[in-house]
Amino acid sequence: MADDEEKEEESGSDKPPRNIKKMAIIGVAVLALLGGGAFYFMKHGHKAASDVPMTPKEMEKLIKHNPIVDLKPFVVNLDTRSGENPKYLKVRIAFKLDNPQVGKEVEYRMPEIQNIILILLGSESSEDLGTTGGKLALRNQIRHRVNSILTLGRVTSVYFTEFVIQ
Repeated sequence: MADDEEKEEESGSDKPPRNIKKMAIIGVAVLALLGGGAFYFMKHGHKAASDVPMTPKEMEKLIKHNPIVDLKPFVVNLDTRSGENPKYLKVRIAFKLDNPQVGKEVEYRMPEIQNIILILLGSESSEDLGTTGGKLALRNQIRHRVNSILTLGRVTSVYFTEFVIQ
């Protein structure tokens, strides 16, 4: 009887159970499929929208329906604490509009828009505008304030095309 138990133990240690073999085969197959899928995706996978060029008609439609208005440069004195040397900001701003009619309204209201922007810029400090967060906050404030006076549409984006603090 002891001999039978020893034989079973010896024979069991030589051959791995069938379940382990099956799991190993399945694991290798899954890894092969994942590797093949990853290879296919890298070579032939989904292309981002920015990778696909626009046709001339699509570009013309985009420009026609969402014009960009470039404003003249602004040069302002930044807010400084007493005793500090004066700091100046030269900034050039462009607006992306949601429809062409807003372009005409922006042109008509340009003195109001310039006034809004000059007052806003003059209240900023060089420390605030020296950070990315400060610039992003300023963009949002300009967009919000300009949109508050527009009636025919909206400014969807504000772009700084020049930004110099001296």
